[in-house]
Amino acid sequence: MSNWPDWFLEALHQRFYQLELASEQQASCSSEEDKSLFTQMDQFKINQNEDIQHLLSEWEEAIGYQLSQDKQSIYMEGVKDGIRLILPVIHPTVTR
Repeated sequence: MSNWPDWFLEALHQRFYQLELASEQQASCSSEEDKSLFTQMDQFKINQNEDIQHLLSEWEEAIGYQLSQDKQSIYMEGVKDGIRLILPVIHPTVTR
């Protein structure tokens, strides 16, 4: 990477650090809370009839799907960021 301009390397480092910080903050807040929430949800489901258990399971699947869609969207934004950073260096005449 020694052929890359200093400003470009600095931009990559700054973006990486921003994403790393955001990821760490999100992970530290959610891991213990998630375990507690899942335990509470499991105990709640056990005390319900089969119809309610089935509905809750469907709800959990829908939420899981939505979370995976959100993560995929975040990943794609990262890919777009990378393209926006690299494309002008590779092809200086191309705008955008």
